[in-house]
Amino acid sequence: MAANKSDELKQAAVKAKCSLNEELDAFILKIDRATDDPNNFITLTQLEEEWCRLSLKTNKIYSDMVSEALTAIDTRELNSAKKAHSSRKGFV
Repeated sequence: MAANKSDELKQAAVKAKCSLNEELDAFILKIDRATDDPNNFITLTQLEEEWCRLSLKTNKIYSDMVSEALTAIDTRELNSAKKAHSSRKGFV
């Protein structure tokens, strides 16, 4: 049985949440380790690089989630409904 649109959207969101949590946990662990040793403390430049890396990864995760959500939408059905609605109003 094929998943319905709502299930597909939920699955995309759950997948994104898991990926986001993994990325955030990895970021926190990396920063935590980089601030343990006062003689080898993370520099501001390194912190900015890690933040940029995290930002790029999370943007990709959100993009993938939106892409998966859009593929769950049956546009043929929406287009047919819009055309039927427009023709009833005389906008054909």
